[in-house]
Amino acid sequence: MIRDFHHTVLLVTNIQRSLDFYCGTLGFELISADDDRRGPFLDQMFALDDVLIKLALVRGGGEIIELIEPVSPPELLHTDASSHRFGIARIGFEVDDIDNMVLDLTAQGVEFLSPVVDMTVGHYAGGKVVFFRDPDGILLELQQPAVPGQIT
Repeated sequence: MIRDFHHTVLLVTNIQRSLDFYCGTLGFELISADDDRRGPFLDQMFALDDVLIKLALVRGGGEIIELIEPVSPPELLHTDASSHRFGIARIGFEVDDIDNMVLDLTAQGVEFLSPVVDMTVGHYAGGKVVFFRDPDGILLELQQPAVPGQIT
């Protein structure tokens, strides 16, 4: 039985640029970083030889995002991206004041896909939402539920 959510992994093209974005722009906490992660454990885990990655763990709220920049071998350099209509669509973050956060992030160069949208359907009603992308194009969401902590 699953006890808790542990982490989400994002494959990125430039670890430092992603750290600047997630920690600098979004305000996540840097937990650890390693620009030279390699060894038998990684080789076994990926079933490849001479695996080398750059890795950083960041925390936003109570959740951990593991940023990985694959370095080698070439077989490791593919991503989870595909043309299929399934898989991870986006990562959503709850905020207390979405309008001010959008203003702050816009001032830091973040481009949003739309203005903040008022949610009007079902259990979403009364909340607000907006989408944006990280430096690698990964879709992210800010959500302000009608009731803080409410699962929407």
